[in-house]
Amino acid sequence: MSTSGLAREDVDFLSLLSDANRRCLLEGSKRTVFPAGSIAFHPEGPPASFLVERGLARAYYSVPDGRQATVTFIHAHELIGGTALISRPPRVYVQVVVESTLTTLDVESVRNLAMTEIEVTIAVATHLAARVRNAFQLIAVRSLGNIRERLAYDLLDRACRSQLTVGRLEVRATHSDLADSIGSSREVVSRALRDLRVAKILETAPGIIRVVDPMHLAAIVRAFVI
Repeated sequence: MSTSGLAREDVDFLSLLSDANRRCLLEGSKRTVFPAGSIAFHPEGPPASFLVERGLARAYYSVPDGRQATVTFIHAHELIGGTALISRPPRVYVQVVVESTLTTLDVESVRNLAMTEIEVTIAVATHLAARVRNAFQLIAVRSLGNIRERLAYDLLDRACRSQLTVGRLEVRATHSDLADSIGSSREVVSRALRDLRVAKILETAPGIIRVVDPMHLAAIVRAFVI
């Protein structure tokens, strides 16, 4: 994969604001530590918006038969739920992948602030524009990424779904299953898994792959360039 082009665009949301607007935005907020595997936001709940202080989260859609589709991964210093600040939020779930510290914003207060402070409005718009670009990129990495990137996404996606059911980031799939999933061969996938194992990102056993460093796996996906 060429290294020319645009890499994933990360937006440190608070850095877009003046000290005064930052203080106003955080007024009434609440900092919470969420354990790995917990659900920080459920679509049946009230509108919510969070700032990720540390950790990693996953936004995904789900249908009644249990199937899921990952929308995006959210990293430290990024905003979750920017849409809720200006419009109707999408019906997504937010899963905490590793123990994370999230700051829950007072949605109504931030909405009012955005109506009077153009800097806040621009910050939210900048975040949302970056989120759209990153969503496009996450779609593209699944077919256009190199073997390591496609495999990293597939493993992280599978492991996150497993975490919600068994409480662990693990993948129960054969090398052939993974090869079919990412459009490669068993031999190539086996070599890529070996490299990830040597890097201490994964541990493998017959029929199971344990993700021991999800942050590193997410960083591989994040580094994809288009």
